[in-house]
Amino acid sequence: MKKSTLINILEWALRINVFIKLFIYGSGKIIGQQFYRKGNIPEEIGSISLAETGSYNLAWTFFGHSQGYILFIGISQIIGAILFLIPRTKLLGGAILIPILLNIIVVDYFYGVAYGAMFSACFYLASILWLFYRYKTELIKAVKRLLLPHESGLNKKQLLLQLGLMVVAFAAVFCVELFFIDFFGYQDR
Repeated sequence: MKKSTLINILEWALRINVFIKLFIYGSGKIIGQQFYRKGNIPEEIGSISLAETGSYNLAWTFFGHSQGYILFIGISQIIGAILFLIPRTKLLGGAILIPILLNIIVVDYFYGVAYGAMFSACFYLASILWLFYRYKTELIKAVKRLLLPHESGLNKKQLLLQLGLMVVAFAAVFCVELFFIDFFGYQDR
């Protein structure tokens, strides 16, 4: 068997694994199988004062406090997992999943989640990063197209005018943001 065939098989195996696991984790969040939710906090956790609650239980209670947050994370995991499985969107799916997995790893590390769970998140992240490395040429081209300026055909006077308009537009956006910050204030909702 050719080396390229084996690498393609490995890529599919990793993508299917990441898809299945993150789809399950995302679905679990949505249907209520992860985090301690309002009205469903284990009695032994609910009876402990906040100051005495361990890191893991505190994190699980905090994350479970907001149904909207749980849905956002769960749906993001599912969408990223599906996109990662589809050949044409695998890099977009990976780009969605990387910050999610980094957040999971940081929470797992600092809040004392089981090492096995943290290893799993690290393994999924490594799988995605390996895929990014495999398609590094395509990624570099895409990033260059997004970040590097392309020929505009403008002369110096036109470029300076554009730059001046950008500065004015930035100042306007900045002022609008300040207005709304002042309007809404900083009081808790």
